[in-house]
Amino acid sequence: MSNLKTITVPWESQPNIWWNETCATILEHFGLPGGKYTTELNENFMCFHFESEQDAFMCKILVSDRL
Repeated sequence: MSNLKTITVPWESQPNIWWNETCATILEHFGLPGGKYTTELNENFMCFHFESEQDAFMCKILVSDRL
């Protein structure tokens, strides 16, 4: 698991619609968790752990305005 690339999106009191749109963007491009990435969440943030550095980079670009 050392070559996983992680994108961390903080909660920061964002509204539900913000999170729905963020997750929908990632799901539309990468599919459900388990294929190209896995997820982890806690009370402060949600992490997307990608298998591919290229996919992690693309995800960062897709949600860059939300980071």
